[in-house]
Order: sequence, then structure tokens, then C-alpha cells
Amino acid sequence: MWESAIAVIGTLAGGLLVTVTQQVTDRRTQREQHRAQVADLVGQLLSAALRYRQLYWLRVDALRAGEPDPVGRADFYQARSDVTEARDRLALVVTDETLLRAAGRAAWSALDLSEIDPGLPEDGRYAPEVEARLDAARERSRDAHTALRQAATGYGTRAAPGRVVDSRSDST
Repeated sequence: MWESAIAVIGTLAGGLLVTVTQQVTDRRTQREQHRAQVADLVGQLLSAALRYRQLYWLRVDALRAGEPDPVGRADFYQARSDVTEARDRLALVVTDETLLRAAGRAAWSALDLSEIDPGLPEDGRYAPEVEARLDAARERSRDAHTALRQAATGYGTRAAPGRVVDSRSDST
């Protein structure tokens, strides 16, 4: 009788172990797939923001050089939509506030460039206050780009079980 009871307990324990192992493996696979999806979405946002910034600076530099605007209106609007779409897609997948704040700053620091109307340059330069605004905006957008990349890199470790997250580590 004891042999039968031990056999039944062993069988049940083995089944439980297989179930628990499968669940742990499934969760690990899901976390890895989620991290890969987040990395891809962040990459799309970084690329879209970079493309928008590139078009803006091409426009500014062409005007500075007295050349016609090389950027078509439709291309500029599409680039703006690409930034918005990439940010929104990331927001649908991620709940991490640090990453979402960094994504918003990266998107808006690029899109806000178009709020700077440089006017007409004289001798290849804009007015000093415009040049200062352009320089500040360029640095802001670069810094936001870097901050998003860093937030995405730290995303997997912030969400790790058992890890204490210090909210003061968000330096931006």
C-alpha cells in the first residue's frame, strides 16, 4: 500500500514540476518577446524622430544657403505623422512611466522644431536670437533622443521582479 501511495505522490509531484517548469518557461519567453517588441517600437520612434529632425535641418540649412526648400510639404507632414504614430504604438504596449516620458520628450523635442520660424537669413546667418533658439533646440532634441535610448536600454531591468526601482534615477 505504501508503495502505491509513494508512486501516486511521485507521479503527482512530477506532473506539478513539469507544469511549474512550463509556466516559468512560458513567462520568460513572453517577457523576452515583449522586450523585443518594445525595442523594435522604440527603434521605430527613434528613427522617425531622427528623420523629422533631418528634414527640418535640411530646410533650415537650405534657407541659410539661399537655396530653395528641398523638403516637400507632404514629406514633412508624413515625417511628423510617423513620429506621432511611432509614439502612439509604443504607448499601446508599454506602461512604464520612465520609458513613456522619455518617448514623449523625444517625439516632442523633434516636432517642436517646426515651432521655430527662422525667418530670412542675412549673409548665411539668421538673427542671433534665432540662431540661439536653433542651437538650443538641436541640443534638446539630441539629449531627448539619447535619453529615450537609455530609458529603453534600462527598461528590462526596471521591470525585473525583485528589483527595487529608484524613481530619482530618471535624470531628465
